[in-house]
Amino acid sequence: MKELWLFTTRFPHGFREAFLENELPVLCERFQRVVIFPEHPEGAIRPIPPNAEVRLPVQDPFKGVGAVGLLRNAPVVGRLIASLLKDAPSLRVLRAQWPYLRASIAQFIHRADVLKREVMPHYDPKRVVVYAYWTHDWATVLGMVRGTMPKLTYFSRAHGFDIYEEQNTNGWIPFRSFQLKHVQRVHCASRTGMGHLRSRHKALAGMFTLARLGTTDHGPGPHDPTGPLKVVSCSFMIPRKRVLLLVEALSKVRTPVRWVHFGGGEEEELVRQAAAKFPAHVQAEFMGMASNADIMAWYRTHPVDVFVHLARLEGGVAVAAQEAASFGIPIIAADSGGVRDLMDGRTGVLLPRDPIADEVAALLDGVRAGPMSTAAYRTGVRQAWAEGFEARRVFNAFVDDVLGQAPPPGAG
Repeated sequence: MKELWLFTTRFPHGFREAFLENELPVLCERFQRVVIFPEHPEGAIRPIPPNAEVRLPVQDPFKGVGAVGLLRNAPVVGRLIASLLKDAPSLRVLRAQWPYLRASIAQFIHRADVLKREVMPHYDPKRVVVYAYWTHDWATVLGMVRGTMPKLTYFSRAHGFDIYEEQNTNGWIPFRSFQLKHVQRVHCASRTGMGHLRSRHKALAGMFTLARLGTTDHGPGPHDPTGPLKVVSCSFMIPRKRVLLLVEALSKVRTPVRWVHFGGGEEEELVRQAAAKFPAHVQAEFMGMASNADIMAWYRTHPVDVFVHLARLEGGVAVAAQEAASFGIPIIAADSGGVRDLMDGRTGVLLPRDPIADEVAALLDGVRAGPMSTAAYRTGVRQAWAEGFEARRVFNAFVDDVLGQAPPPGAG
């Protein structure tokens, strides 16, 4: 069995990249050892399988080389700047972001130097598989390492902000052409994201393949179509998740509702203030930031009628919606990113990308009188999820592809 080197942003620290909690057990079954390299090791470490370990060769991710280091690495600095000139929408935008980008280049050089000195002496392409979880900073750094170490090969995943230019400052992805010159393959979390990258980079279309994320099967959730309509949402409270839009919709419903939300963020106080003005027949409960394990345990013991996801800039196939569907919970979701991959007619209602509150409220008022309230419909939701998003199925297929044990997934 081979060894996997997995480069993450924070995982297994903190709460982010929770979807790796579903993938890592499969990776640890398929590889003799999984070594995780988090870029920003902030927060407590979540439990990981015994054959996984965390390494922190780069002690300070914000440390960069000075002027001498930049001069010593002039060739790669030149290639990175050439990539910026190619990728930037205008020189004005590039100049505006240059102080940040210059600091990033200095940091990338430092990280690449540390990897070359402390990690890559142990790299053997016959034994080690290298995996960047995002097509982002680590993908850039690994490309820099590959510039002086041609035997290095690595692949990446792409989810949302590392796919869609609009999700980034000034609508572009710095260092994108440099990343794509060096990465072996980019595994896209949604069909929509794969299509975007293939359209954007036509000459490299064969590099992008579909490899959805998946969620673990915890069995069907309890079903109780009595009492108030039980609505759940799960996301960060940030503008692009549009939790305030859901609050506006809930303020317009006529049916009694109990809304539970998992997650926090910069808009939490605004959301709480708005929810405090709900009419008497609508009640809200805020669960705050919770671990994925705690959320799954809650679903196993609490009946939910419908899951609502109104994000404006989704990346892949919203994992929170996948998790709800795995319990048989019908979904109401805005058409953003790869969400439509999950919404095949059996799982719920796909709204336009920019729905209005009245539209969402009308759907919620009609849930109990429609097919989504039936046990048969909920069985169909679970079946649709199992066919396309069950963790062991999708992640084993992903590893088969990575190890060359199956043909590359087609565009389908």
